Amino acid sequence: MKYEVKETRVKQFELLKNGVVIQKECRTCRELKLIEGFPKYSVGTTRPDCKECWKEKQKQYMDSIKDRRKVYKNRERAVKLNAPDNYSLKDYEELKEVSGGYCMISKEKVDNLQVDHFIPLSNKFGLGSIKGNLILVSEEVNRSKGDMGLLEFMYSERSRGLIDFDQLKDTLNYLAQANGMELNDYIQLVQGIDEMNKASKK
Repeated sequence: MKYEVKETRVKQFELLKNGVVIQKECRTCRELKLIEGFPKYSVGTTRPDCKECWKEKQKQYMDSIKDRRKVYKNRERAVKLNAPDNYSLKDYEELKEVSGGYCMISKEKVDNLQVDHFIPLSNKFGLGSIKGNLILVSEEVNRSKGDMGLLEFMYSERSRGLIDFDQLKDTLNYLAQANGMELNDYIQLVQGIDEMNKASKK
């Protein structure tokens, strides 16, 4: 039975038994582990990081592109409906600063805010995925509002206890500015879109 130690091209040590790798040093944690503790590439060779370190790196990577994925997802939803879709990562980062971690309708402080189309994408008279139509809300608000327009949601039982009107005014101000409009003009726009949508359903 022959054992040997060799160094790989990425500066890792491997322990071989009769020419077969049985243990390997993880590139990240530098611990010597059984070869079964390393994930494999699709071609069958083992990765340089052990399963634990690989999983952590994958998590860090997914966290690093989380915002990009949210932007892409919302743009794709608009594309499928032939709606405007020019929302950018810069717009989303600005929106996070504006919300400050608070739901932009209920003013609830939550860790995981969700992107919501203020005027729903399901509304054929909507604005699509643009800076002036996306806000951050709590999961509860997002679930309750669903595909309702603002006025329909406000007068619905589903909005009970979920609207902070000072927060809503701040949100309307933000959206008005993002659309290059005065607040009253923007409110009239929202009301007009709600009315056209209701009429189209009759």
